[in-house]
Amino acid sequence: MPFAQITPLATGLIAALMALGCSDASLGPDQTPDATLQPTSTAQWRTYGGSLARTFFQPGDTGITRENAHRLVPLWRFTTGAVVTASPIVANVDLPEEGETQMVFVAAWDGQFYALRGADGSLVWSYEFKPHPGGSYPQAGSASVDEIDGRLTVFVASGMTMFSLDAATGEPLWEFDAGTGCTQCDFLTERNEVISSPGVFEGIVYFGMDVNDFGDGKGGFYAVDAREGTLVWYFDVVTGSSCRPDPSDVVRRFDGYHSAAELGLPDDFFATRQGCDHDRDGVRCGSVWSSGAIDPRRRLIYSASSNCDTDDDPETREPPPPMPPYDEAIFALHLDSGEPEWVWRPREVDNDDLAFGAVPNLFEIELDGAAREVVGIGGKDGVYYVLDRDGVNELTGRVEPYWQTRTVAGGDIGGIIASAAVGNGHVYTSTGIGTDLSAMQTPAAWSLDATTGALRWANEEALPSFAPTSAIPGVVFMGSIGGAIFVYDAETGEILNRLSVGGPASSPAVVVDGRVFVGAGTGARGGSPAAIAFQTSLLPSPVSAFCVAGTDGCPTNGSCDDGNGCTIDDRAPDGGCVNTRLGNGVDCTLGAFSGTCSDGSCLLNQLLCEDQNQCTEDVSTQSGCRFEPVEDGTPCVVRDDAGACAGGVCVPVA
Repeated sequence: MPFAQITPLATGLIAALMALGCSDASLGPDQTPDATLQPTSTAQWRTYGGSLARTFFQPGDTGITRENAHRLVPLWRFTTGAVVTASPIVANVDLPEEGETQMVFVAAWDGQFYALRGADGSLVWSYEFKPHPGGSYPQAGSASVDEIDGRLTVFVASGMTMFSLDAATGEPLWEFDAGTGCTQCDFLTERNEVISSPGVFEGIVYFGMDVNDFGDGKGGFYAVDAREGTLVWYFDVVTGSSCRPDPSDVVRRFDGYHSAAELGLPDDFFATRQGCDHDRDGVRCGSVWSSGAIDPRRRLIYSASSNCDTDDDPETREPPPPMPPYDEAIFALHLDSGEPEWVWRPREVDNDDLAFGAVPNLFEIELDGAAREVVGIGGKDGVYYVLDRDGVNELTGRVEPYWQTRTVAGGDIGGIIASAAVGNGHVYTSTGIGTDLSAMQTPAAWSLDATTGALRWANEEALPSFAPTSAIPGVVFMGSIGGAIFVYDAETGEILNRLSVGGPASSPAVVVDGRVFVGAGTGARGGSPAAIAFQTSLLPSPVSAFCVAGTDGCPTNGSCDDGNGCTIDDRAPDGGCVNTRLGNGVDCTLGAFSGTCSDGSCLLNQLLCEDQNQCTEDVSTQSGCRFEPVEDGTPCVVRDDAGACAGGVCVPVA
């Protein structure tokens, strides 16, 4: 699972993971297969990690350098109704009456997907996702923008659902549910969630699904038709089976453990479709919160899975040791069939939650004087691993890493929990807390040699981070739990700047044409709304843009925009900022929501605090949302069965 049970303070600070959990477009008519391995333009960042190789490296950007990074200043700030942990996705879109416009796409935990103008952060359109109260990280996954049949299309997940939207207008095109599609299922009923960011290639959308390692259920990996939103294949991580519907099937809801009736399928579906007649027992394993990296030449997609607790107690749902063969593993699947090509994992038994959540990076190293294509990934055990993309180590003849380097001791809230950046022969990565907020593992910022794994530098001043690292030539960007993006010299690890983003940074910094875009905030949902992590996830949080002071379109002293719709933002004669409150009753907006100003804050007309939980009373206040548990024992319903409230959660009555 993304995070184990930890102290309330630690949970409130770091409980939301980057999404794993987003990418550049699939092949166009003028592209070669290698075009997916780097961002196609310095003016766009159309998928998680910048390309389907997921390197988080923008090789062509020269607008920010180690010499001018200290001059990065705020350009604009757009405040949403809750935290933003997804990666901003940047694409040029032909808007009606405006022409080609740089747009920034990002999901927020207020249940909205936002399309903003890159120049000033103004809202172009927003889309309201359908609810899924059982998702712990409901809008953690990032988007991907791709051209499908001449239409620029956005693919993005919320809860258990993958959505397809028109990039210019936000018009919904289709939905696919990685589960039953239930909109009122709480954490104890259905926890399926897609926090994996989609990869789009040759008209297919690829992504993983997670069940947060709790109760019944299991995760898997999907291939869905980008035009129709129908299932192409499903890989069951627990059994290693690849389920493929018949060409005439129209499957828009699917997972590896619900019944055919619950998924709206024919009664004989599992028995009559190729590879679908596998064990469907819900063993809370098979979770995938990593995304996929695609090698077009090999026609393979690489991803990784979370851990699976095991024991020998026949009274529990845990399987006996070892873990199912594709749990806590990096694996390669065939793009066309979902059949596994190879799998490797560092250990056979792990009940310490040393899972993989980062996305694999695809790059090259030098092996015996020749270039060798490899896949690298970091784990919560603090180790970065590098394997051959064909699986077999050319030096040993076995499926095992060429090298593996430990950074920190790791733990259930530590290690290399977020994705690394790889470029110019170097690996850059941050590390998380470890096991205890009071004893954070350091150093938390690292650079390794990509060919040998040797340490290049480590920075002791860095704060732990749960955000993916990103890089450009000479400069590295890492998030932190302290509310800032750290900017490092890529050669020495020296801190060049700290960019205040308004909350813990679980969102990666995206660099496009000399500008930096990033979200802010953290938290977790799915459990009791009274938990600190749930409350933290509801805090209004911004998407921010930064630029190099004095460059074209960037104010010399930066912008004074505080992201508050109830203030007028001006520059004072002494160079400081003056943010003057508007009068009470003035109309205002917060993200996609309207309201009126009161004492300098925007009080919304729409209640944003509805948690779809029978066991809480929802209260909207000026400072945020409160979810007050009803009295224990209050009757409630779990699916169609009787339940009783306990600590703000509906528990089945035996």
